[in-house]
Amino acid sequence: MEEETSGQTNQTYTASPNQIVYDQVHEMDYQVEVITVYFAEQKPRMIWEAKTEVYTVKSGGTPVDVKGRFVAENRRNIVTDLADNVQLTAGQTVNVSWEEQVQEKNTDGSPKFEYTKLDKAKIKDKVFVVANCNGTNGKLTVEINENKLENEELVYENPVKFLIGEDEKTKIEFTLNNTFIYAQEITLRPKSDEDLKSLVEKFEKREKLNAFLYFKANVTDTEDEIAYPDESQEFLNKEEEQFEILGTPCYCNRDITVDEIIDLIYHLRDKQNHVTNRNKFFDSGTEKITEISISTGKISDNRSKIELFVNELNAMFKKFGITTCKRKIHFIGQMYLETASFRYTYENRTTVPSNYKGGVDFQGRGMKQITHDYNYLAYYDYINTTALFQTYMTTRSGYESVGECITNRIQANNAGLDATFYEDLKTFAKKISEELFHSFNSAGWFSTIYKPTTLTEMDKGLEDENVRLVTRAINGGENNLAERKDYTKWTKEFFKYDTECIKK
Repeated sequence: MEEETSGQTNQTYTASPNQIVYDQVHEMDYQVEVITVYFAEQKPRMIWEAKTEVYTVKSGGTPVDVKGRFVAENRRNIVTDLADNVQLTAGQTVNVSWEEQVQEKNTDGSPKFEYTKLDKAKIKDKVFVVANCNGTNGKLTVEINENKLENEELVYENPVKFLIGEDEKTKIEFTLNNTFIYAQEITLRPKSDEDLKSLVEKFEKREKLNAFLYFKANVTDTEDEIAYPDESQEFLNKEEEQFEILGTPCYCNRDITVDEIIDLIYHLRDKQNHVTNRNKFFDSGTEKITEISISTGKISDNRSKIELFVNELNAMFKKFGITTCKRKIHFIGQMYLETASFRYTYENRTTVPSNYKGGVDFQGRGMKQITHDYNYLAYYDYINTTALFQTYMTTRSGYESVGECITNRIQANNAGLDATFYEDLKTFAKKISEELFHSFNSAGWFSTIYKPTTLTEMDKGLEDENVRLVTRAINGGENNLAERKDYTKWTKEFFKYDTECIKK
């Protein structure tokens, strides 16, 4: 890599704020100085470059119209050589200039990059190992080790095995040539799938499914004096610097992060070409969960609201055993349909079809859109450890609603299932559309405890036929099946299920 120039800004040194100090001439001429070693993400190093073009007018307009044709996200300061109010004619030429963001190049024409320090990654991730080192000759060797910390045993064998390309390695070697920044891409996994599976199984015995890695550095093949920050020759092994690796390459048995759910939302919106409402989130309906509702601004700028959402989602997944990629993909695909693309927790009808047991008061609510008064009654029993649903089931006649049962069956009234309770049930129902916990909890309960065959169907696979069977298990029908198939397929794509999940 090319030596950095003195014209660079401090942004170049994101990972090491004091890095520029080490670019100064040292009093000692013959020294190899290892400054730092860290895990990083490689990003193109961008600059603003002046561009010009002669534009030929097609059919009149003004220079403002011409400038509009050149607007792009990576452009700024678009100007023409004419005043904005000039009336143009067909065939007239206009000189247009602007600044465009492009990747900076080295003197040999190769692209320049910069490296942003990472503090965590997952097994199978590709990351860069970056070393900042002063020195004109010698070889810097870096090994990765696991810090045991409070764990009784390590999940890795030290030194840690990783891949460079397709080759399994335990060492990274840099030939020193006065470059200062040395970088090597690695993949955080052993070569064989059998070793990977064994490693994940070790991680799964840990409560947090994680480990902490550090570097051991050593310089050889030089007669120059060698300097390290301290005698340990270790990096990332202090508490405030530690690098965390998550022991699952997929979404099985781990929480979904805020960043991942934001990216997933945008992925689904873009797949369905949801342009106008791309940044709307549970903003609609006369009943809604206000603390997560987003109607203005970007979803990505409302992280605190998304965090509430994803925390409740993760808690519900754990509680009801929705822990594998397959189950999560199915659940999210179905939930996205039921909530009208994460917009509604309330069906918001003023009138309902005649088959809605209990009428408009018991239309769809929550992340699953529970409908019918008898389903609300069953959830009420689950929450309050009562047995009123059983009373309804044993006293009803045919397929009458709970409301009809209360009106027609004195036995139900005598057992506490009466008109006063029914009004209380209507009030309780609103918890499912207006309270985050009940919105998710009711959905998890309905899809597992109340409809236990759902998980069985989820576990069979993620093909279209599996989606159909999951839909029937939850709903008893196939309403909006085409959309459910799409949303499940797109969630599967986002999860990278085919290549990343190790529990297919």
